[in-house]
Amino acid sequence: MRLIFKITLVYLIITLFVFVLGAVITYQVIKREIDFEQQNFLRARLRETTRMIERRKLDHNFIREKFAIIPLNGEVEEKPIVFSDTLFMHQDLKRIEPHLKLDVTRKIGERYYKISIYDLIIEADDIEDGVEESLIKMYIILFVVVLILSWAVSFWILKPFNNSLELIRVFDITNKAKIKFPKTSTKEFNQLNIFLEEMTSKVKSDYHSLKEFSENASHEMQTPLAIAKGKLELLMEKGDLNEEQVHMVNSAYSAVSKLSRLGRSLSLLTKIENKEFKNAKEINLSELLNSLMFSFKELIELKNISLEESITPDVYLNIDKTLADILITNLLQNAIRHNYENGFIKVVLEKSYLEIVNSGKPLSISDPQELFIRFKKAEQSGESIGLGLSIVKKICEVNNFEINYSYQNTEHSLKISFIQA
Repeated sequence: MRLIFKITLVYLIITLFVFVLGAVITYQVIKREIDFEQQNFLRARLRETTRMIERRKLDHNFIREKFAIIPLNGEVEEKPIVFSDTLFMHQDLKRIEPHLKLDVTRKIGERYYKISIYDLIIEADDIEDGVEESLIKMYIILFVVVLILSWAVSFWILKPFNNSLELIRVFDITNKAKIKFPKTSTKEFNQLNIFLEEMTSKVKSDYHSLKEFSENASHEMQTPLAIAKGKLELLMEKGDLNEEQVHMVNSAYSAVSKLSRLGRSLSLLTKIENKEFKNAKEINLSELLNSLMFSFKELIELKNISLEESITPDVYLNIDKTLADILITNLLQNAIRHNYENGFIKVVLEKSYLEIVNSGKPLSISDPQELFIRFKKAEQSGESIGLGLSIVKKICEVNNFEINYSYQNTEHSLKISFIQA
C-alpha cells in the first residue's frame, strides 16, 4: 500500500470516529434546544390562555385541541408549571403521537383553574435519523473527495519521490556513471536527492576500490601459489626423497592447492553477491546437466558409486550460463565428495525443480541450514574448503530459487525449486 493511501486511510478512520462523536454531541445539542423552545412555546400559550380566561371569566370546562381548562371549586393549592411527556391523538396524522404536556393549577381572578396545554414533540428517533442521514451523506462526500484528492496528490506531489525510487531501483553498483537525481520544487525531496547522490557515489567509489583491490590481491596471490605448486611438483618428481620428506611435500602441496581454491571461491562469491553475472538468458538445463554429468562419470566410477538419472528433456531456465554451470558442478562435486565407496547418487530434473540425492554419513551438526554458511563443514571430508554450498545458496538467492536440504535414512537430498517470477 502506498504511503499517501496509508495516510488517507488513517485520516478517514479518525474522521469516522470524530463524525460518530460529533453525531452524539449534535443530537444532544439539537434535542436540548428543541426541548427549550417547546417549553417556551407552551409558556407563551399559557400566558395567552390566562388572558383569555380573564376576559371570559370561564365557569365551565373548556376543552379544545391541544389544551384544556377545568375550573375548580373552593380554595385549592396553586401548583407550579410541570412539564411531562404524554401520548395524544394527532388530528392530521390520525394516530397517537408523543406530546409535551404543561400542567399548572393557578388562581385567575376569583377562581382557581387547572390548565393543561399540549404540543407535538419532535421525537428523539426523528432527530437521530436526521443527524445520522446528514452525517453519513457528509462522510460519503468526504470519503470520495479525499480518495480522489489523495490519488491526485500522490501522482503530482509525490511524483519526484517516485522518480527517485525508480532510479534507486535500477541502481547498478557496477556502473561507473554517476547517478543524477532530478531537481524538484520541494525542499525535502531536493535534500533527499542530494543525500542519495552522495551516498550512491560513495558506494560506487568504495565498491570499485574494493573490487580492484580484491582482484589485484587474488591475481597476485595466484602467481606465487602457482610457483610454489610448481616447485613442489618438481620436488615430488625427484627420486631421492625419503618417505617422511615425500609426506611433507605432499602435505604442503595440498595446502597450497587448497589455498588457491579458496582464493578463487571467495572471489567468485564476491562477484555473485555483487551481481556481476548479468548475462541471464534462457538455457537448456537438461543438456547442460547431461554434459556435466558425463564429465563426472570417471570420478563416480572411481568410487564405485551407482548413478541413477531421471532428467526431463528440454527443461529451460532463465539464468546466466556460467552460474548454472557452477551451480550444477558444485552440487555434483558435493554429492561425490561426501559419498562413500559403493554408494549411490540420484539426479532428478523436472520442469519445476532439480534434486540430487546421495548416500553418505549422518551430519555431525544439529542444524542442516548451517551447511550453507561459509566455511561451515560437516567434517565429512577434509578436502572441502566449506564454500561449495555457500556458492550454491548465493546463486539460488540471486536467481530467486528456493533451496532445501533434508536427510533421512542415510540419504542426503538437495532440492532446488525454480520459483522465478
